[in-house]
Amino acid sequence: MKSLIRKALLLTLTVLLGKATLAQQKQFINPDSLPPLSKNYSQAVKVSGGNTIYIAGQASVNGKKEIIGRGDFKTQVITTLANLRTVLSASKATPADLVKINIYVVDLSADKLLILRDELKNFVTDNPPVSTLIGVQALFNKDAMIEIDGIAVTK
Repeated sequence: MKSLIRKALLLTLTVLLGKATLAQQKQFINPDSLPPLSKNYSQAVKVSGGNTIYIAGQASVNGKKEIIGRGDFKTQVITTLANLRTVLSASKATPADLVKINIYVVDLSADKLLILRDELKNFVTDNPPVSTLIGVQALFNKDAMIEIDGIAVTK
């Protein structure tokens, strides 16, 4: 009987300790030897444990697949980020759980970059995800000006 109880206790401890080691941890890495980035960006994010969520490209569209904010980049950025937040929420995640985003902008310019930076700093306030900004010729719809995909990790 003692042997059976001992095995049960060992199994319980193994499960509990295993769960403890699977807790999600994120380390945001910004080496001092590299040029400093603005507050909106991180050089790297190291993640251990947790659940990974891969998020398809989000754009400024409504439920009827209509483009919101035709010709208005700021409106499209705001709507795209809102759609990204919706997908995160449906996945039981938040913008703080993002570890990587790719941003695709049609006809990338300095003005668009400033708008994008302003909206991103309101979207992820602490420890921004690693990101890549890509200027593109076109997206899935001739009126789409921005698309963002990403990876999030939750507990």
